Amino acid sequence: MTQFDADAMHRLAKLALDAGEVATPEAALALFQQYRLRIHLAEGWASTLAGQACVVTAVSTASRALLGGVEVTGDLTPVMHVPLFAGLPAADVVAALGGAVTATPTPRLPSLLIGDGPPPEGAALTLRASWDGWCAQVAPADSADHLVVGDDNPLAGVCAGALAVSEMFSHVRGDSPEAGHRRIGLSLWSPLAIEDWRAPEHRGPALAYLPTDLWMVGLGHLGQAYAWGLAMLPYPAQRRPRLVLQDFDRVTASNLSTCLLVGADDVKERKTRVVARRLDAIGFDIDLVERRFGAQHRVQPGEPMVALFGVDNVAARRDLDSATFAMVVEAGLGSGYRDFRNVRLHSLPGPRPATELWPAQVASQQATVLNTAYKQLADDSGDLCGVTMLASKAVATPFVGAFAASLALAELVRPLHGGGVHASLDCPLRSLTHRLGAPTHPNSRCAFIELP
Repeated sequence: MTQFDADAMHRLAKLALDAGEVATPEAALALFQQYRLRIHLAEGWASTLAGQACVVTAVSTASRALLGGVEVTGDLTPVMHVPLFAGLPAADVVAALGGAVTATPTPRLPSLLIGDGPPPEGAALTLRASWDGWCAQVAPADSADHLVVGDDNPLAGVCAGALAVSEMFSHVRGDSPEAGHRRIGLSLWSPLAIEDWRAPEHRGPALAYLPTDLWMVGLGHLGQAYAWGLAMLPYPAQRRPRLVLQDFDRVTASNLSTCLLVGADDVKERKTRVVARRLDAIGFDIDLVERRFGAQHRVQPGEPMVALFGVDNVAARRDLDSATFAMVVEAGLGSGYRDFRNVRLHSLPGPRPATELWPAQVASQQATVLNTAYKQLADDSGDLCGVTMLASKAVATPFVGAFAASLALAELVRPLHGGGVHASLDCPLRSLTHRLGAPTHPNSRCAFIELP
């Protein structure tokens, strides 16, 4: 009889087991319950959609990663305008996303400042998230070198929120000496600009067009991050996009630690229906496909020709060549405790077909190797099968998914404004200056609407 439910383990806390830091799942959770964060909402945070997107992304991803809790202080009086939470009081949204609203913060917590003003008093370390146009940045709050908002682009807000939580996670984990003491950021308009990413030419144009008619394959970690990002964009209320949502799976307990649009009440429901319910409520036009994506997939006349692909399966990726989509943007994430913050993105069609990007031999499943901690766990429990299934699960967290989604959605939005598409991008979230990729090429095959 299996004692370990691999679909119940917190997917980020699992890294402590994988790294051999702890000996049991309970000890892994106890370790992560020591990680805490304060988010302080300062003046002006709600004046832009990007600022609101930054806040909700930071609160939601941090509360699922730092299990000791996320305290939220400051100005919680605004009413939200970002589409997914439009009309709701900020305090209610923060609480629903897992933040603990308080007027008496715990002293000496590492803090994230969002908005204008001085760092909060009593914080051990404070970072400030800032954004401007297509650019997102996180830097020490006492730095004088923050971005000043010109154009409002919610994708930059999502990116800034994800970057900030990633940096805070590295700081509290102590896995990077520089974390919390450096400036990090990038331009979603020019993600391959490294040293000069803040230059005016990389700030990007004001949003004038947004994609519509999209097929979303996979509604787990990445797929829900894509949906989260789309639900931050300023679509007119009567012109929200048509989406085809495709997945066959149901929500499990472990999805609560990785997926941005599910809650405890959704466990055992189909992912398609949970996501559809959230998006339909704000006016998206939703169709459902509840079967696996595979070699027999063919787009029919009248169906969306552009896809966002979020399936972590090499065999399924190889089938993209025959699916007859006009354009596909797909992202792959690292799955081990060392590389789970790595993002690799492809836009198809590109210089190489999917069958060359993912050769058949890569699709064969590798045997799971148990480290010392898992071997001891198997010996102590007598449940080798359950322990092996647990060890085979990927390490994952939604701040990586949200960051990947900001990159992927930029690949759809950028060409609508005269920019190009990257055949590939490699972005290690832990060390952003080492990002690589192929030069852009034109691809404007995505249906779009013009903003008023």
